[in-house]
Amino acid sequence: MTCSVRRFPCGSAWRAAAVFALALLAFACSRQPRPQVVEARAVRGMTLVPTDLAIGFLQEIKSRPNRSLLAGETTIPPCRFTEKGVWSGGEYRKMTGQRAPAQVSSYEHWVLFKIEDPSGRDFVPAELDKPNAWNYSLRTPRAARTVFGTSDHCIVGPTTEPARKVVEALSALGVALAPEYGYIVR
Repeated sequence: MTCSVRRFPCGSAWRAAAVFALALLAFACSRQPRPQVVEARAVRGMTLVPTDLAIGFLQEIKSRPNRSLLAGETTIPPCRFTEKGVWSGGEYRKMTGQRAPAQVSSYEHWVLFKIEDPSGRDFVPAELDKPNAWNYSLRTPRAARTVFGTSDHCIVGPTTEPARKVVEALSALGVALAPEYGYIVR
């Protein structure tokens, strides 16, 4: 018994297209996604600041509340640093009207996601060693992408301390950094 299969005249074109599609798919899968935060474990090994000095340094910064640029979001409270973690003192209220948690979240749950001056202008790499007053925005959880996903948010500053010193103190405690600020502590 024999079985015959009808051959299509454009069979080699289909095979070539299938090979091309598989190669394109393999290339797309081989690319690693960019990390969303600089891991605290990696940064902690690079910094030489002990945690007790970092906590003391950050507690000495006299932070003030700051208005958010997002419509409907309330004033962002100053950060309160403790030996166990950081929090807003339960004062952060999201657009959803929910109050921030009343407990301290450990440093490993926080991310430094924005550095700006009091007028709202973003920090740029050219200003790393230039004096200016900067606000440092922290939020938890690290994976939050919007105001609705944020459970707590607070501000450090404004402070005229060098940005490298503040970021190094935060990373020494285990606070993650947004990818655009990873170069500051390297």
